[in-house]
Amino acid sequence: MNILQMDMNLLKVLYLLTSTGSSQKTADRLGISTSAVSHALARLREVLDEPLFRREGHRQIPTLFALSLKEKLTPLFSSLDGELFGHVQDAPRNFTLVAPPALHPILLPLLAQKSTLVNADIRCQNFERRSWRNELLEGSIDMVIAVGDHQQRTSALRYELLGSTRLVAVFGPPLQPVLQHKSGLAFSELADYAHYYCHPWPQAENELDRQLERQGLQRRIQLSCADYAQLPPVLRAAPLMAVVPQPWFSAQQDKQGLLTLPILDNLAIGHLFSYYRQGEVEWKKRLISTLHTQLRPYYQ
Repeated sequence: MNILQMDMNLLKVLYLLTSTGSSQKTADRLGISTSAVSHALARLREVLDEPLFRREGHRQIPTLFALSLKEKLTPLFSSLDGELFGHVQDAPRNFTLVAPPALHPILLPLLAQKSTLVNADIRCQNFERRSWRNELLEGSIDMVIAVGDHQQRTSALRYELLGSTRLVAVFGPPLQPVLQHKSGLAFSELADYAHYYCHPWPQAENELDRQLERQGLQRRIQLSCADYAQLPPVLRAAPLMAVVPQPWFSAQQDKQGLLTLPILDNLAIGHLFSYYRQGEVEWKKRLISTLHTQLRPYYQ
């Protein structure tokens, strides 16, 4: 049978139970009793002739068949979340953003301000080069901001191009005598200098290094760290350069003694995208819009 022709109330129970694994959470979300959830599950099992879930302790574990049904229902229910399930006015407000650390100087002060204004717990999680589709659809994260359109498309998610920017090479006084007469660096010239690598992911997963490798080149990483925090003092202390997005440098307050050179090749241009669910509650819509507004001046 066509599952989308079934009773919508049964489909709501099926969708939420596969998402939460809890009869109580499903009942709370729908504003019904747990016995009503049990009756709906019994009806689903009867109609579909399939157990759908197995109990492990207090959790309802969906079968592969139930998960396949959820895959069909997710685009519908994610986009109509507010209309179908409603939202409890006094429920705790939570928002999880996934973004590269290079955006933290631009976004974190704003997020700190908004967390107070909207009385929400806001978490900022580091971006990893993988698909975030399932977490977005299931609601465990609310928004992904990343360079490059890497995510699998689905009608339940919005995709917006925020703009583009260029990578720049940042350096300090120790390297200035070598670079002061240059107006920019060719992509291949990056292999001529020692680098400070400041990304949370391994060098082998960094797009810039993958592009260099395709040309038979490799950067010499003389010092590495998992974040950008120590970049200014490191470059003031040693003849190293660091390749960063221009917006990160523009947002920095501690630029004393630091200079930049643009990387001239088109390979150094990155496009910033955001991904988030359709049909969000109003305060999340406003927060997402505010984040877009904050980023767009840096990404033309």
